[in-house]
Amino acid sequence: MPSVKDLMKKDVVTIDLHKTLLHAAMLMSEKRIGCLVIMEDDVPSGIVTERDFIRRALAKKLPLDVKISEIVSKPLITIDPKSSLKDAARLMLKNKIRRLPVITEEKLVGIITVSDFAQHLSKKTITEQILDALTRYPPYLEESEWVSQ
Repeated sequence: MPSVKDLMKKDVVTIDLHKTLLHAAMLMSEKRIGCLVIMEDDVPSGIVTERDFIRRALAKKLPLDVKISEIVSKPLITIDPKSSLKDAARLMLKNKIRRLPVITEEKLVGIITVSDFAQHLSKKTITEQILDALTRYPPYLEESEWVSQ
C-alpha cells in the first residue's frame, strides 16, 4: 500500500519568513505554484497559500512591502513521510487544508496536496491496463476456430 512518501512532491519551494508579500507573490507566479512553505532559521514554520494572499493581504489592502510573516498560516500542520495516505487524507480533512508539508526530523522533505490524491486515484489499476491492452488487438484465432482445432 502506498504511503505519503510515494505521492509527495520532493521539490518544495520555500521562502524566508522575513521576505515581502511582493517577493512571495512573484516567486509563486514564477514557479506556477499555489503555496510556499515558510522557513525560519532553516526550519519550516508555516505556509502561505493563494487563499492567504486573498483573505489576509488583498482583502485587507496590505502594502506589498509587508513581511510574509503577517499573512502566514500557523501552526504548520505536517505529516511524516512514512504515514499512510489515509492518515494524510484524514489530517487534511480535519484541518480543512489542501496542502500538507512532509517533515522528518524537523526537515522539510516534501509536500502532498489534494491534487496528488486526485492524480493517484485517477490512475488505472494494473488490471484495467491489461484489459485495455487486450481489447486493442484482435485475437489471433476467431472463437469459432477454437473448437475446430
